[in-house]
Amino acid sequence: MGSEVEGPTLRFRNEVPAAHRKSIDTRIQWLWNQRFGTVQQVWQNSKDMLDHTAATLILQAVFAKDLEAIQQVLQRLEGGAVADSEMDDKVIRV
Repeated sequence: MGSEVEGPTLRFRNEVPAAHRKSIDTRIQWLWNQRFGTVQQVWQNSKDMLDHTAATLILQAVFAKDLEAIQQVLQRLEGGAVADSEMDDKVIRV
């Protein structure tokens, strides 16, 4: 009697789900929260050009340690830069 236990087989998605295809930003946000294997699979197998572009940006930031790509990803995740004076106007003081 064999006591070998097989681990689960990981299957990564090949494309960004339709619910997250509203823009390049929604694709980047979805890919940012996925396993790295999913980003690679989307880059390799997706037929949608914007899926491929979003995956390329994340892979470029990670593999190449490209500061411009990292900055672009983080700006898209967090939103654009806001001046301190604009933030002062939005802060509610109690």
